[in-house]
Amino acid sequence: MSPLPCGRSIDELVAYLADRDDPELTAHVAGCAQCAAELAELEDRWSSVRLVAVTPVPTPPGLVSRVLAAVHGVRPRLGSAPAGFDQDGGRVSVAERAVLAVCRRLAVELATGLGLHVRGTAVEDGELQVLVAARYPAPAISVADELRSQLSRELVEHLGDAAPVVHVHLIDIG
Repeated sequence: MSPLPCGRSIDELVAYLADRDDPELTAHVAGCAQCAAELAELEDRWSSVRLVAVTPVPTPPGLVSRVLAAVHGVRPRLGSAPAGFDQDGGRVSVAERAVLAVCRRLAVELATGLGLHVRGTAVEDGELQVLVAARYPAPAISVADELRSQLSRELVEHLGDAAPVVHVHLIDIG
């Protein structure tokens, strides 16, 4: 930044404002009208910043559940029952971990093609929850609906009767 008439910079004053541990600058500010005026203006601006810095910020609604869903989406639940479906030669049981792996892989592939980012997946009670983020200005809701439709079709092709019901949740637009 350009120096003040006395040769000091505003950057020096901002640093001084943050910790005030420079005795030389303290003495200078006491005798320099330009620095004193600039420091007063900076203190006024920074008072709002300091106020915000100490103000507690509540957790946004649903954030904890979305984070937990994302964490649980990469691991099967303990004691989860395997999905089963009939095929030629008998009945096949598929572990929830395998169902989740197929669901997640397909969700990521399809979402990427639609310009979405999968933030998390989870299979619970036979239903797939997919958390996605969209990039602005994409038509996020219609693209999320398209992902649900495509993913439902693909899962039926891959898993047959074991395919879960698909829910796509748009959780962020960036």
